[in-house]
Amino acid sequence: MAVAPPFRDPTEASFAWGFAAVTRKGWAADESLMTWTDHQFDPAQLITVHHTLDFDGSGATDYRQVVRAVYEFHASPAHGGRGWGDIGYHLVIDPNGVVYAGRDTGDSAPIFRPGAVLRPGAEVVQAGHVYNANPGNIGICLIGNFDVTQPTTAAVVALRDVLGTLCAGLGLNPLSQVHYTNPDTGLTVDKPAISGHRDWSDVAGPADCPGDHLYNLLPLLRAEAAEIYCG
Repeated sequence: MAVAPPFRDPTEASFAWGFAAVTRKGWAADESLMTWTDHQFDPAQLITVHHTLDFDGSGATDYRQVVRAVYEFHASPAHGGRGWGDIGYHLVIDPNGVVYAGRDTGDSAPIFRPGAVLRPGAEVVQAGHVYNANPGNIGICLIGNFDVTQPTTAAVVALRDVLGTLCAGLGLNPLSQVHYTNPDTGLTVDKPAISGHRDWSDVAGPADCPGDHLYNLLPLLRAEAAEIYCG
């Protein structure tokens, strides 16, 4: 798949967590579509990796268009969309390795409660990416269909850096198993600290996400994130 060139115009970004993330304003989110305004925050427990599958970026000239398309599909019921009121992921990463803020937090910085400090117990806004296991579960999605293509090196490096930075700040060992608890339902289950969406099939229903090509990289990504975690 041909990769769209990186955008060159000045774009607003957040540097709150040790990496650049294009803000929702920066990728021109249509905030009139956002109806999920009852923000719930819970202590971060683990991270789950996804791919966009059908919104794979083919033919895109600017990946901000793809982020907007995913957002509109998740947020709005129009044209067969999900109608969730916001994008389901906390972060999106494009094939050029650019990171985008996803789920609204009430602040320009993604993922965490406004004013939070990246440390163990930092509270993450509840998103919508793993059915039955969203509270405290950080969702990171790469643009692409990794059932059929390999993720780009730039996207994998960006994912590694984000995973390592978040795990280091949260005190979350990337190589560990986490005893996840859904505070809303009482569900408890053991999952990898860095999971693929398919790892949740017993809880959320059958899933192939994030595609074999990305899922097979998770052991390496965990190991490399652990190097950042260990300093």
